Amino acid sequence: MTVQTSSELKQALAEARGLLSRIHHDVNNPLSVLSGNVELLKELVTALGMEHELHGPLTDMLEAVNGLGDSIDRLLVVRGLLSELESKAD
Repeated sequence: MTVQTSSELKQALAEARGLLSRIHHDVNNPLSVLSGNVELLKELVTALGMEHELHGPLTDMLEAVNGLGDSIDRLLVVRGLLSELESKAD
């Protein structure tokens, strides 16, 4: 897509912001489900006295979920930057 006018640039930035918002929403919701289920597994493992056997895998899953969450949240930062650019495109 070639942007030729300020109006076209503003429209392209708005579309990019919308796409980032959808991606954030579409990934963040399943990530929340994963996080909740990992926490549930952690509680069950503790209740069953299996912390020693499953500590490593549960820790790995929690770290992965938290890392993905941080990455997804960075999309909001990019969205904010696009919003600033959009306001300057006038």
